[in-house]
Amino acid sequence: EEQVVVIYAGVNGYLDKLPVHEVARFEAELLRNVRDQHKDLLETIRTEKALSDATTEKLKAAVDSFAKSFAA
Repeated sequence: EEQVVVIYAGVNGYLDKLPVHEVARFEAELLRNVRDQHKDLLETIRTEKALSDATTEKLKAAVDSFAKSFAA
């Protein structure tokens, strides 16, 4: 489920504007944020073993929110 979160961020352009040396920090902090603030999302991904439309929307919202705070 954590790999899904990281891959989602990568393939959806969240890393595109980051300098390469910032990618590992983004990944680590994103996962920490999701573990702390979105445990239910990780559990849903783990149990569903797929991304439903509803889960994808929650994942997008979580990553969007984190990405904005990371850039600030």
